[in-house]
Amino acid sequence: MSSQLIGMESFREFNSFSTEDFVHKDLSKTHEEIQLPKVNINVPVLPPTKFPRNEAALAFIPIKDDEKITVWKQFLFIWRTQGIYQALELLSQTDLNKCSANKMTYGLLRLWKTAKAIQSVVMPLSSVSSSVHTIAMFSHTKDWSTSPVRFLAWHPHCNKLAVATRDDTVLVYTGSTSVPVVVRHSSQKDISSLAWRPLCSAQLAVGCALGVALWSVDPASLGTRPSASCLTHLPHPTSVNTVGWDPQGKYLASGSAKDSSLYIWNVENREATLLQKIRGGGYTFLTWSPTGDRLLAGTPGNVFKIWETRTWSAEIWDVMEGHVMAAAWSPCGTKAIFADSVQPTLYCVSKSSPTKAATVVADFTETQYLTEETERFGGLVQDLVWDPRGERLAVIFRTTNYVALFRTRYSPTLSFFPCGVLKGELDELASTIQFKPDFENGALLTVGWSSGRIQHVPFSFLPQHLET
Repeated sequence: MSSQLIGMESFREFNSFSTEDFVHKDLSKTHEEIQLPKVNINVPVLPPTKFPRNEAALAFIPIKDDEKITVWKQFLFIWRTQGIYQALELLSQTDLNKCSANKMTYGLLRLWKTAKAIQSVVMPLSSVSSSVHTIAMFSHTKDWSTSPVRFLAWHPHCNKLAVATRDDTVLVYTGSTSVPVVVRHSSQKDISSLAWRPLCSAQLAVGCALGVALWSVDPASLGTRPSASCLTHLPHPTSVNTVGWDPQGKYLASGSAKDSSLYIWNVENREATLLQKIRGGGYTFLTWSPTGDRLLAGTPGNVFKIWETRTWSAEIWDVMEGHVMAAAWSPCGTKAIFADSVQPTLYCVSKSSPTKAATVVADFTETQYLTEETERFGGLVQDLVWDPRGERLAVIFRTTNYVALFRTRYSPTLSFFPCGVLKGELDELASTIQFKPDFENGALLTVGWSSGRIQHVPFSFLPQHLET
């Protein structure tokens, strides 16, 4: 598969970084834009995320003056207050010798350190105890812990937008209404992901700390809060990082960065089939191909997996460094593009590739532009989204503030053409992005900004198959 390699230098021709100037170049108002929801999250109302207390603080023991604290006193105190797991963790971080403990204790410690070394390979995140830290570490949302907007999800067929906010509420907007359905429950904490069920107007899956909350959201209940009878809980032993429905809405996949099992749910009977592939540890994000025959799964390790959904066998792809940060499928389901957490590079894997190796298709190395103020652009990818027609790609970066926009072709070869840059208002960062699946007049990009503002950016263009 051949492709054209592009870099951030290609964006130099775009002199203006403002949203308004870009609208005049490539965008136009449509009738459908009038029917889009008007959303603005009131930031001062949202409480800040509460991280767990530093666990090291629990190791401080009340003592008397001039009393010496030995390792064994700390060990007994932590055993009593936090359990044997954390107590052995203290010993594993302490430089003990054979003279300072009896042979049984020393042997137990060596066994524990060996087990920890194996565990760090099989499950890299097993030592991260907080669901908040785990979700924030792998979220596609920039600054997830502080962002007013945690996640956006457009319904695949209806004009509905679900917005997860920092206070663990999901707001469901229908049409152009500014009054949402408020979806909230005490068990719905640390929301990581949202997914509407295809071919069903009302079912919404919410990934959170206690598992998956499956809601039936009545569109007629504007401004109200659905009762607990509308909620089905699908439990997980650890916090859920990702959820995703297959294109036919038959199966729901969910995964956790701290659990090596991939859960494939039959939601009608609340039963899950657990798929095991040890390499890579758990699952940080899942994305189904548009044809439903493959499921791409990111992991915390230096591999990602592509599951073939008829037999549920998995291809394991290695990453040179880090982990896969974000990925997207082409509309035909034969190509997937992805970026990792270490290199500012966009790669592509193809089903038809004879070499079974990824191809580099874009270089996002950070560049600077000398305007009235020095502008930084590009760098490591935070998230990328590809519109369902495969004609527009949007990318946000981890350390720079702008959204890169591309025109794309995926057949017969994969090509990218820079077409503009999206900039927010003063001091705004793009936190999360999502394309609307069924926009008739081109493509519609929805951006959640760090201020709590939700912006809809329509692209009007002639579909590729109609171009002369």
